[in-house]
Amino acid sequence: MSVGRSESCGCVMSDGRFAVLGGEASFSDEPMSSCEALTIGDSTHWEPIPPMHDTRTHFACVAMAGCIIVAGGVDRTSAEVFDEVLGRWLRLPHDLPHVSRKGMSGTLL
Repeated sequence: MSVGRSESCGCVMSDGRFAVLGGEASFSDEPMSSCEALTIGDSTHWEPIPPMHDTRTHFACVAMAGCIIVAGGVDRTSAEVFDEVLGRWLRLPHDLPHVSRKGMSGTLL
């Protein structure tokens, strides 16, 4: 990883890479929007993926159908989706109904 982080989320992308999203920078405790993906194999390495529109900590994320969906987080009501084919984040048109000061989590079954 290019920078240590905490309070981030992670998920396995459709191509098998492991994505780490947002969080707080370990050197400054500032929320981040940056994202990275870990490729494991003969050439194990981290590579950046485009940053989210909003900084996020303690948020929900899930990977499904070639997309990563993130929602909420501390002082956030927004949600966005990363389209793995397009390689970009898209804002979802509606915010969540309230702001969470404690954070969120999510699971895909």
